[in-house]
Amino acid sequence: MELVLVLLAVGAAVLYFYLNSPTVIGAEGERRVNASLSRTLDEQNYILLEDLTLPTNHGTTQVDHIVLSRFGVFVIETKNMSGWIFGSETQARWTQVMRRHKSQFQNPLRQNYHHVKVVQDLLGIRLDQLENLVAFVGSAVPKTAMPANVFWDRRELSNYIASRTDVRFTENEVRDFARILRSSALDSNKETRRAHVQHIREKTNQKETDLTKCPRCRSKMIERANRKTGQTFYGCSRYPKCRGARQVKC
Repeated sequence: MELVLVLLAVGAAVLYFYLNSPTVIGAEGERRVNASLSRTLDEQNYILLEDLTLPTNHGTTQVDHIVLSRFGVFVIETKNMSGWIFGSETQARWTQVMRRHKSQFQNPLRQNYHHVKVVQDLLGIRLDQLENLVAFVGSAVPKTAMPANVFWDRRELSNYIASRTDVRFTENEVRDFARILRSSALDSNKETRRAHVQHIREKTNQKETDLTKCPRCRSKMIERANRKTGQTFYGCSRYPKCRGARQVKC
């Protein structure tokens, strides 16, 4: 009996951590957005593509949603998050606050801009013919003024896309876009996702390594503080022989 209870407890713990893993939470957010877009946007005027892993010059990138229409190409990044969200269009990193615990994540507009550029290159269209949109799902609440292309309600996202009525493409061009993207996308399977995750980790590790080295002499950087303002920054460990510095990004 004790063994059964232990196995049940372990199974429950494994299930809990699985359901609360970033992959599962992210997939659930994408499913909600996809369902909302499918209900609101009619198939005659819109083509909805989801979860595309597209090749780039340096590996792959994963795009949550692309809506194709005569009225533009809409590239959408989904964030399934809770808590309070602080950020602005120009900040490199935004902040999530949950029960006084703070964590930072990449500005989703900047993150999605990379996706927009990949789609632009594949389709061979102008940048102003695409739109960079971010959709938060879950219980996240913005605590700072947010850009107009960040949405906190799935219906608002769908209604915004439906409100764009200036014709930018022909029906044949839209069908060609769908064919190009579908043929370019890698098969969605475990191996593809594993390779993409590994690529992201390698990029992150490379960025972290670069930030710890002086931009002038590549020596180790040390966190310092400006004596007048108190603002922190990273300065070269060889100071004053080398005055290389990096700003601390928030």
